[in-house]
Amino acid sequence: MDRFIIKFLFFSIFPVSTLYGVFLLENGTADPFYQRFTTPKQEALILGNSKAAQGIIPSILNEELKGIYDGKLYNYSFTVYNSPFGPAYLESVKRKLIDYEGKKCFIITVDPWSISSDINDPNNPEKFEENKRFISDINNVSTKPNLKYMLKWFLKSYYEIILMRLKNHLSFLNKDGWFKTGEQASFEVRNKQRNIMIDFYNGYLNRYSHSSKRFKYLDNTIEYLNRNGTVFLIRMPLHEDILKIEEKVDPNFGFRMQFLSQKHNVIFIDFNQIEKEYTFKDGLHFDVESAVNFTLELSCLITNYQKNSREYANSKK
Repeated sequence: MDRFIIKFLFFSIFPVSTLYGVFLLENGTADPFYQRFTTPKQEALILGNSKAAQGIIPSILNEELKGIYDGKLYNYSFTVYNSPFGPAYLESVKRKLIDYEGKKCFIITVDPWSISSDINDPNNPEKFEENKRFISDINNVSTKPNLKYMLKWFLKSYYEIILMRLKNHLSFLNKDGWFKTGEQASFEVRNKQRNIMIDFYNGYLNRYSHSSKRFKYLDNTIEYLNRNGTVFLIRMPLHEDILKIEEKVDPNFGFRMQFLSQKHNVIFIDFNQIEKEYTFKDGLHFDVESAVNFTLELSCLITNYQKNSREYANSKK
């Protein structure tokens, strides 16, 4: 019996240790979310859905804002399904942040979808769809490898991790949390993808409506982060065809954001009100070049805000 147990343990250790080693190989090429749960706790965060995940590059902001904010930004944005504002996302944000005494800022990206929910019962947190997703389930957001995520939420074959390491991949999750996707597409491909998105979001109009509960959780998120740094509330630019759909979801969205801006004394910037040319892969998500340009533009606005705040404070002395 003892010999059997010894043999069983011997032959079990090898596959388990091999699998553990494969998990360690995942570097953001096989899964678009996993690395956000393996990186250490962070000093400052960018929040939002896939527009922010693909469109804001923390490494650029950290370089451009050097000397203004000491805390390093990390992109902790996911998707419209996984990170709308609610109890699950707020708790995950709290777990991801480390105590940091230096000066820091937080970027919260907002859109009508992030404060909307199932049209049949939009104000019932128990029915929020992210409750059945990883953002609610993963409690340890800074361990490598993250066994719970890999065993429960990694939906591909584990062989994919090895294969993607060997490929010349165009899409991958960077160490700073930015999800870089694809290569430059032609005008025709972009138009086709935009039309797909238009149909997709028009379908959403029949399924989602504004949620006062989600709006309250956005309020709570701003309040929590505002105690620890400077909050910037950002509505990212969209193609006008997609913007028209968002305005149908919540015609009062701009007023709601202005209310939060005044309540918490934070800056709200709607980039759809700024005349600037960007290229979208699908009317919603930037291509890589536009992600770089947008991040630089955002850093300029934050820098100017900080400069104007200092000048105003000095004039009052």
